Amino acid sequence: MRKSDEKRIISWDEIRKLLHNNAERGFIHTTYQEESQRFHYLINGDERAIEESVRLINPELQGKLSSDPLRNIRYLFVINTGLATRYMIESGIPQETVYSTSDLYIQKADIATSIDEIIELTREEWTVFVETVNAYKKESLYSKPIHYCLNYIDSHFNEKITLADVAAQTNLTPCYLSTLFKKETGKSFATYLMNVRIETAIALLTKTDYTYSQIAYSLAFCSQSHFTKTFRLCTGYTPKQYRMNFHNTNFLTPKNFHS
Repeated sequence: MRKSDEKRIISWDEIRKLLHNNAERGFIHTTYQEESQRFHYLINGDERAIEESVRLINPELQGKLSSDPLRNIRYLFVINTGLATRYMIESGIPQETVYSTSDLYIQKADIATSIDEIIELTREEWTVFVETVNAYKKESLYSKPIHYCLNYIDSHFNEKITLADVAAQTNLTPCYLSTLFKKETGKSFATYLMNVRIETAIALLTKTDYTYSQIAYSLAFCSQSHFTKTFRLCTGYTPKQYRMNFHNTNFLTPKNFHS
């Protein structure tokens, strides 16, 4: 035993043994170049990233992490998801959006009961990743202050925030930031923030059993009546009507609310 192995859980000899076993059966892990190509596709919003990810989740290409085939592919799914999130965040997509998306898919993979289910999850997850990249690529033309505003709203829409709060973070006057925000996004700061809150309310109404007051206060509305009035103005439905019509569906109301 090597001295450096004395306190190791896995010794260098075990690592050498695995290297030998892989060489004996002709197994070589996916190359770094292949991995880089896949993530290059992803950060450019290229749909080839989807099929590459489905292809590369094959244990014959990425290695054996568990003797149980289902657990093995589940581990590979989690690793691939983790790598993808890093590339997406580094490419400028708000980290809370990325982490929330990846968390949901990992949770689904955790309870998957078949390899085919995880392969299909891989296809869906990477489709969502590519669509997200393409949606945020439109924001690459935004100035640094506006990019900061969008990230800030994405992380704090459930709090009471004002244009003055964000302006203080960007070292711009509220008046100038307001003009710049409207010029670059086509919406006022208040309208953009309200859109995010209403879209979130839609998700909570259709996918959860939260009460109307819970939703209202969790999205920083001053009262349930204010929430109801605003929601109806934006969507044409009261929260109750919306839940009755669209609960547990994928229906999404148009995002172009009133300016």
